[in-house]
Amino acid sequence: MSGIETQIFNKYLEIKQDLVFNIKDVWNRKNYYTKKYRGNMLTNINVAVEYTTDGNKKLQIFVEHDKRWVRDVLIFNSKGIVSSNVKMNLGNNE
Repeated sequence: MSGIETQIFNKYLEIKQDLVFNIKDVWNRKNYYTKKYRGNMLTNINVAVEYTTDGNKKLQIFVEHDKRWVRDVLIFNSKGIVSSNVKMNLGNNE
């Protein structure tokens, strides 16, 4: 991976770690977490906090810079993480 791709991936990991560590607060403070991680003119960062149709909790993390990106969709239930679906196009990994 190039330097910028490493930075993109590290930012994704930072956000994921914060959200998972504070998972109980995330749904009580949706607006805080969706606004805490914002991009800038060059980098698009988006965190979405939602519920699935079957009542589980869903977190989406997206970090993109210069058409290089990482996206993760995490599904939680009362016992913890049910699934994590990470997709990226870093390091020619589309």
